[in-house]
Amino acid sequence: MVDPDLPVNRHQPIRVFILDDHELVRRGLTDLLNSTDDIEVVGEAANAGEALRRIPAARPDVALLDARLPDGSGIEVCREIRSSHPEVNCVILT
Repeated sequence: MVDPDLPVNRHQPIRVFILDDHELVRRGLTDLLNSTDDIEVVGEAANAGEALRRIPAARPDVALLDARLPDGSGIEVCREIRSSHPEVNCVILT
């Protein structure tokens, strides 16, 4: 959840990381999100393990996570990322 008391920097885009096991979904979300000036997709992954390795390096503001994955779930990824990188917000898609 975004803290309404924190100042918002409108000059920098929101950095988003996408985790989904379907390439078509990742491409569609990437195209849609990159079509705006205020959102930038900074990384993507097809499975939980890959996401857990890539998210820290990508330094997203938001991780957009698929709920069901072949090797786990977006909920598990969210828990792990938030425990080590609490500045990353998570949105779960299902």
